[in-house]
Amino acid sequence: MIKKEELIRNINEAFKNIKLEEGIGLWEVQGFDDRLTAKECKKLRAKDERNDWTKISLIDLYACNSSITFFDAKGMLFHMPKYLLVSLDVYKEEEKKLIKEGMIEEFYKPDITDHLIAITKHLSDENDNQNKKFYEEYFSLFNHKQLMCLVKFIEYRMNEVRDYYKSDKAKKFGLLSNAVLYDKYFIQLYEASICLKQKLKINN
Repeated sequence: MIKKEELIRNINEAFKNIKLEEGIGLWEVQGFDDRLTAKECKKLRAKDERNDWTKISLIDLYACNSSITFFDAKGMLFHMPKYLLVSLDVYKEEEKKLIKEGMIEEFYKPDITDHLIAITKHLSDENDNQNKKFYEEYFSLFNHKQLMCLVKFIEYRMNEVRDYYKSDKAKKFGLLSNAVLYDKYFIQLYEASICLKQKLKINN
C-alpha cells in the first residue's frame, strides 16, 4: 500500500519539468466550454500558465473547474499533477485561506477522482468507440511513470475506503470490514484501476 507522502513525491518526480507548449490551457479551454468566439478564446489563452504546472493558480483551477473535460493531450499531461496534488490536500491550507477570503468556493473544487472514474468507464465500454478513441488519445503523451501515478492514486483512494470500513465509526453503524467489497464507490475505483492497467497497457 503506497503512503500519501510517497505518492506525492512520485507525482512531483514523474511530472517534473512538463510544459504545456502549444497545448490547450485552463482558460482557453474554459472559453471553448463557454462557447466563446475564436478571438475571445485566443485572449484567454494568454492568461494560461504554460511553463511550470506548480505555478497554476488555485483560483484559476477553481474558476475553470470544468476545463478538465476538454483538454487536449498536452493540456491533460500538463495539468494532471496539479489536479492530483490538490485532491491529495497538498494545498489544503492555501485553499482554506482562499475560501475564508471569498476568493474560491469549496463547491467548485475540481474532482480528478470522479473524472478518472468517468474516463475509464468510457474506455471500458466496447460499444463506445468514439469516446474510447478520444480518451485513449487523452493519455497518449503520458509515460509509464506518469500513468502509474494515476493507478497508484486510484489505489490510494481505494485504501481510504477500506480504512473507513475498518474504523470505529463504521463499526458503530454495524458495518463489517468486508462490506467494502459491496461499496459502490470502492467498486468504481477498483474498475477504474483495472481499466487503466489493461486498456493503457500498464505493468507494475
